[in-house]
Amino acid sequence: MEYDTNTMGEGYYIMVDKDNWSDIRSELVTEMKENNKKGWTISTPADVIRKEDYYVLPVSEQATQDEKFLAILDKYDIGVKKFIWCDIRFLYSDGPLTYWIPEEDAIRIKK
Repeated sequence: MEYDTNTMGEGYYIMVDKDNWSDIRSELVTEMKENNKKGWTISTPADVIRKEDYYVLPVSEQATQDEKFLAILDKYDIGVKKFIWCDIRFLYSDGPLTYWIPEEDAIRIKK
């Protein structure tokens, strides 16, 4: 097994409950359009993950320092969290494969 935690830059995300998802997403998109703020979120369907009753939305480092972005999150009592990418490669005779693991396991492996 091989692993690497340095292949991606800093990663940030927010977790939004499914009941507020469309309101928050709409407010973020509207604010970005009205104030020419690009790159707050990465919101293609492939980048948004559903985890139980929450949506996990990747956000940029730029957004984590923007007062308007933080005000929207504050309104909904949402905090920005930082994640660690940990690519795990299991080496088999038929070639390398990459699998996803939980954050807790990635932190444990990195340590």
